Amino acid sequence: MSDTASAARGDLWGRLFTEERDAYVLGLLRLALSVLVLLNGGRLILQLYRGGYFGDFFHISMVPESWLPSSSGYAFILGVQALAALCAFLGIWPREALFTASTLGLFVLALDRLQYHNNRYALLLLAFLLSFAPCDRSFLIARRKPHALPEPERVAPTFARRLFQIQVSLVYLGSACGKLLDPDWRGGQVLFVRWATHVDVTLPHLLTLVLSSTLFASLAAKAAISTEFFIALGLWFPRTRRLALWVGVWFHISIEVSAHVELFSWLMVAAYLAFVTPELHERRFEYDARSALGRTLARALPWLDWCARFEVVPLGQSYPVSASFYVTDRAGHTAHGVRGAALLAQGIPALFPLWAPLALLAKARR
Repeated sequence: MSDTASAARGDLWGRLFTEERDAYVLGLLRLALSVLVLLNGGRLILQLYRGGYFGDFFHISMVPESWLPSSSGYAFILGVQALAALCAFLGIWPREALFTASTLGLFVLALDRLQYHNNRYALLLLAFLLSFAPCDRSFLIARRKPHALPEPERVAPTFARRLFQIQVSLVYLGSACGKLLDPDWRGGQVLFVRWATHVDVTLPHLLTLVLSSTLFASLAAKAAISTEFFIALGLWFPRTRRLALWVGVWFHISIEVSAHVELFSWLMVAAYLAFVTPELHERRFEYDARSALGRTLARALPWLDWCARFEVVPLGQSYPVSASFYVTDRAGHTAHGVRGAALLAQGIPALFPLWAPLALLAKARR
C-alpha cells in the first residue's frame, strides 16, 4: 500500500513539476498578456499626460519615498515598459521583454497605494510568472514564417506553467473568500448598487423589477461566490475542467456587461490558455469538398484554430458521405451534425462559449 501511495505521489510530482510538454500554446498566451500589459501601461501614460505626475500630489507609497522617481524618470520607466511589452508581443527576446515589462509594472504599482487594484496586480503577476515559462517557442511575429520553432525545439519543461495555473486558482479563491467574508457582498448589497450605478440598458419592465429586487441581488451574489469556488477547484480535475472553463468564460462575460473591472475579464479568459492541452493536431476535422458548409468551415478553421488543435483533411472513404463534416476528438470519438459542431466548439476558443448548449442539444436529440 505504501509503495502504491509513493508511486502515486511520484507520478503526481512528475506531472506537476517535472513534465515536458509542447510550448506552442504558451506563445499565444504570451501574445495575449503582452497586449494587456501594453494597454495597462498605456492607461498610465494617458494619466501622466492628462493629469500630471501623481508624485507631485497626494500619494501613499508602498516603497521607501526615496525610491520615487522624478516626473521625467517616471515617464522614462513607462516608455521602457511599453517598449518591452511591444517586444514581448512581437517575439523579440520575448521572455526577457515580458519579465522587464511586468517587473517595471509591479514597481510602478508599488509607488502609489491609491492606484493599486487587485486586477492590475493579477495582470502583472501572471505576466511575471509567464516570463519564466518557455513562451518563446511560438508566435514569434518578428521572425519570417514559420512563426513557431520545430516541434522538437518546442517541447520544454513547463514547471512555470503550473505556477501560473496555481496563481489563476488563487485569484478565484481569494476573490471568493473575500466576498464570502464580506456581509455586504454576501448579502447582495454590492451587486445591487453596482447594477443601479453601472448598468445603463433599457430592459422590459418585468425584467427590470426582477433585477432591481434585493432578493435577486442576494441570490446572484451567492451564485457568484459559488461560481468562483467551482472555477478555482474545477480547473484541476479532468472531468470538470472543460465545464469550469466554459462557466468561467460566461462568468466573465457577465462581469464585463455589468461592471467596470478594466482588463480583468480579458485577463482571466486569456489565462485559461494555460489549462489547454498543449499537444497539437490531436483532433481531426474531415469535410466533404462537395458541400458548401464543409468547404466554408475548412477554410475558416485554420484562422480560428489558434491553438492548432485540428488537422483539416478532405473526407475519406471510411465514412458515408451523408454529412458536410465529421469531427474526431482526442479520445477518437467521431461525430457529425450537432454533436460534431459541439466537438468543434469544444476545441476552438472563439466558438467555445457555444460548446455546452450544442452538447446539450446533441444529447437531447440523440
